[in-house]
Amino acid sequence: MKWTTANLKHPNYTANHEIYVGTQTGSFKRKTSVYVEILVHSHVFFSDLLPASKTPHGQRNISDLKALDKESQVTALSFGNEAQSEILLGRAKHIVEVHSLKGGGELRRDVAFIGAPIVGLARYNDKLIAAIGNGQVQIRELDEDAYKASKPIVITTGTQIDHLRQCAEAKNIVATGGKDQQNNLKVYDMSANGGQVFSSKNMPNDYLQLEVPIWDSDIGFLDGPSVLATCSRTGYVRLYDTRKQRRPVSCFSSEEHGMSFAALMARGNNIYVGTTMGVLKAFDTRRMKTHLHTYKGFTGGISDLHLDASGRFLSSACLDRYVRVHDTDSTVLLYQCYVKSKSTKVLIRQLGDVLHSAEPTKELEQQEVVNNIKQNETIKLTPEDDDYEDMFKQMPTVGCVYFNIFI
Repeated sequence: MKWTTANLKHPNYTANHEIYVGTQTGSFKRKTSVYVEILVHSHVFFSDLLPASKTPHGQRNISDLKALDKESQVTALSFGNEAQSEILLGRAKHIVEVHSLKGGGELRRDVAFIGAPIVGLARYNDKLIAAIGNGQVQIRELDEDAYKASKPIVITTGTQIDHLRQCAEAKNIVATGGKDQQNNLKVYDMSANGGQVFSSKNMPNDYLQLEVPIWDSDIGFLDGPSVLATCSRTGYVRLYDTRKQRRPVSCFSSEEHGMSFAALMARGNNIYVGTTMGVLKAFDTRRMKTHLHTYKGFTGGISDLHLDASGRFLSSACLDRYVRVHDTDSTVLLYQCYVKSKSTKVLIRQLGDVLHSAEPTKELEQQEVVNNIKQNETIKLTPEDDDYEDMFKQMPTVGCVYFNIFI
């Protein structure tokens, strides 16, 4: 496939979104889909929060690039509250970063866990929940005094975890999944001291009486704590209802070679899944035999998916170093931005308190000039000289002189 670094934006994409991206190199970036003008209560402009350019593809690094190392890969990214003013970030190390976005600024706090990598994060009341790749779910208090005085509560779910997901409607419910039978889909209630409330059961053996392989690479809740969907690297998408039975109530199994599902996002009756081969499909839970939509534009494996609050815009992180936004109904590619590193995690949120315009105002233009002067120290401007310009206009071109000589 043709490799390109072109940025795209559909003319009908006018939503004011803010996109957060985590990469394999460990960088944590913030992107804006429009040119925004950020205003606080005192009407003071924060120039450091503006996009890097006058285009809808401006981006800024939140993390310190000098502090990154080989274990800084972003492996988990989620919002910490319903207002989406807090971001939980996990890496391939035992430290979890809690970023607060309240008041137009950014505050960071580090919380230490035992073990690595962090593959899933959630927050319930004043407790931070982290899923470790070794099969443990650890819970830590966020209160300063309780954090220093206590050790993390450990819940053993198996030998390996691929992902942890929190239910948006019932914050006390979390689900985990991983590879092999002992790491199947499990649901826990954090209000009951992390007690297990559901454990899935595998499908019946195949026609050779062999066990069907299990690998729940991602999990999603469908508008409630009782209905869940999982996708697998082995090529299936399963739908569970914890009120009915332990086995899946519906299942899609791909017979196509290389259909390995790596990321999943669920909302309402729709399930969105991305594969390691760069294919993004949508399924209807009422008819799981075939897919509903196919979203195009990918040239690499899809590593993460996230829907905005309205459920209309689907953002995706891809290993081809792009972040994209699709319309869930029309499947149109609305936004595409190059992020320079392989993106592993993505979040998208609506900027409700931000005033935005299609073109920057004069005050913002003057502020950007001041910022450029500070960054580049000096800006060289060449004045125009009319006599100097007229001299060049009267000079014959090299091609004409060469032609006259031979004539």
